[in-house]
Amino acid sequence: MKQLSFATPTNLQRWFWVLLAINCFFIIASKWYMQPLATDEIVRFELAKELSVAERVIQEWETHGKLKHAIIGIYIDFLFILLYTSGLSVACVYFGRLSGHEILMRTGKFFTYLLIVAGICDVIENIAMLKSLQGTATRWSVLLAYDMATTKFSIVILSALFMAVCLVFRLLRKIVL
Repeated sequence: MKQLSFATPTNLQRWFWVLLAINCFFIIASKWYMQPLATDEIVRFELAKELSVAERVIQEWETHGKLKHAIIGIYIDFLFILLYTSGLSVACVYFGRLSGHEILMRTGKFFTYLLIVAGICDVIENIAMLKSLQGTATRWSVLLAYDMATTKFSIVILSALFMAVCLVFRLLRKIVL
């Protein structure tokens, strides 16, 4: 299997820990900065699916002075997209290598492409949400945000499950060998 020049085991491990630390720091800083708006409130808006639900969330945010925070949070999320897709991509390649299993190593590389798709979905989702928050929410923009969010979350969850499988293979290899 052809190895990427930057993807030596030492570099992968280093990038994994650096990106994990940066992502953790970014999440903590964002939560602090976005107060009083909570992450679950943004997720509730992402997954509204129905125009009436999205309109209720927007109205609630306007009433409680959270709308501006939501808009800023979505703009901040554009940077987070780069961070989490990079971090998860490196993690998938790294965990694939740790597994020691040829198929999992190739699958780890495949996940980098899936995570690019997740990032693109997230960008489209953010644009649809901004359209709803800065103008008039439409059924189409709410449904588009929902579809892109579910696709993004599905890919992220699959990548986490993939890494768990890789860890199981790693542990089994250590026990058996």
